[in-house]
Amino acid sequence: MTTDKKEPSNTPQEVMDYAKKGPAVPEGYDRSFYTLWANETESRIWENAPQEDMFGSLMDGTGRQDWRKLRPFDLLPDIDPKIGGHVSKTFMVGEDTRVGCEAIVGTQDYFERAGNYQTIWFQFSGTAFIETSFGNFEMHPGQSMLVPAMVAHRTTGSASCRRMVYTTRHTLKPNLDESFAVTDIRYTVHRVGEPAVDEDVPTPDVPADGKVIEHLTHWETLPGEDYLIKRTYSAMVGQSETGQAPWVCRPFDYYSTPPEGPTAAAVRTSLLWENDIFRQRTYSNPARQPGTHRGYDEDEYWFQFGGFVSQETEHAVYPMTVGEVSMAEAGISHNSVTQPGSLRLTTYTSTPIRMVVDPEQDHLRHSEWRVEANIVRGWPEVAPAIPGGTNPNGTFIPGGTN
Repeated sequence: MTTDKKEPSNTPQEVMDYAKKGPAVPEGYDRSFYTLWANETESRIWENAPQEDMFGSLMDGTGRQDWRKLRPFDLLPDIDPKIGGHVSKTFMVGEDTRVGCEAIVGTQDYFERAGNYQTIWFQFSGTAFIETSFGNFEMHPGQSMLVPAMVAHRTTGSASCRRMVYTTRHTLKPNLDESFAVTDIRYTVHRVGEPAVDEDVPTPDVPADGKVIEHLTHWETLPGEDYLIKRTYSAMVGQSETGQAPWVCRPFDYYSTPPEGPTAAAVRTSLLWENDIFRQRTYSNPARQPGTHRGYDEDEYWFQFGGFVSQETEHAVYPMTVGEVSMAEAGISHNSVTQPGSLRLTTYTSTPIRMVVDPEQDHLRHSEWRVEANIVRGWPEVAPAIPGGTNPNGTFIPGGTN
């Protein structure tokens, strides 16, 4: 039997294009697709499913409850900028992946070295100067950095330096080439009630005696098994000659279609890196997605960097705004309705990852955040009168007006 319909490849845009070409969707139904990890094309199932079955339909007390929203940076105590310090919290844990957040003000007391796992940072607010065995790097809000296994590193953070932390056991390689960035948008993030300040990149402390401490860990390290090793400071920075170096990118600058207008795509996405059990993408999509997804053997979890999303899952329909985390566990359907300027970092894993904090008890405060943009180079179709801005509800509009 032959058909004139071509099954799409695994790119999100082609999946959405295929959804639009499918049978007409009756009122009250969703065009839905279901997949299996690493076999998305061959295994993909398309159905028209009743919306009443897709959203808020999960029976109470069944399944995992890891979807509950978190405000990661409200899990951390504030750091006195005059004293400095480093605080961190791991809030999701899996066999192959862990997710947390941290705040660093001033220079860390030691160099970190992950012996056998990869570290990804996503800079949320403030700036950071990072010393590594491959040299020095800077990070600003909205940037991601991959630190491969075995690479020593130490961070000096500004007064509001906060970042998400993702670790995975298997090797990752960057997918984004800086020369192919389409736009150049720089972000400033501040907590409501605090001034919006573009913080300078801080300068690290240099040890007077030329010695530093290295903190060596492995994926399997148990409490009390960390190694602390005395090292010569000058031998720790910029001395690596071969191997995979750290990589910094601005992942929201790689969308190949404008955010609005006749050529806007249903899915605006960029793939940062992936391996057999882990992948990470950014999204900045317009309106409601034309297809509802159910990954039967993958967890999908979101960090909302900018803007506002109405999230739809079988758990509930609920809002997500700046600085919030949530997820769809394996087998849970999900779709989203995004406002203009929504910026999201999405992580996928083929093995389960579970929440290890209590969102009802562990938040220390209730912060709201504002994201502002400085468009150095933007889409010519979107010529803003005033660069950047936020609506009263916190929705971020890159290059828009309040």
